Amino acid sequence: MTQQYTVSFGKLFAKEFKNFSEKDQDKVLDFTEQFEQCGLADFTKYPGKIAPSWSNLEQDDPNFIYAMTNTLWHYHVGLPEYVQRHPKYKTSDWVLHFQWRQGDNTIHLVDMCYHYTNDGRFYLPGPQYLEKAG
Repeated sequence: MTQQYTVSFGKLFAKEFKNFSEKDQDKVLDFTEQFEQCGLADFTKYPGKIAPSWSNLEQDDPNFIYAMTNTLWHYHVGLPEYVQRHPKYKTSDWVLHFQWRQGDNTIHLVDMCYHYTNDGRFYLPGPQYLEKAG
């Protein structure tokens, strides 16, 4: 039997998505289509880097706790374009945030934004974007 992978949109993100340019919508939909075909067992199936949003943070950092508790991940979506800085994956200025419990067949899209805030910190979507962690 073939594995079934599903995608849901957060309510706030779904509203914002309607106002995205066609190019931006296409980048999100490229990711969701790839997920529905192959899940997240093999990140090499994606052109952009996929990573947990708590990586590279200290365990006592409130953002580490927030991202890990809410199972936040991000995908470099290729906007404005992909850049090859590492032989295994490409990065971009914009990332798509999603919630995913490793091993699950479902992801919940929550936000797409610039990778870093004005002060150089990694951007994390606010609680109003998130599905409650279970």
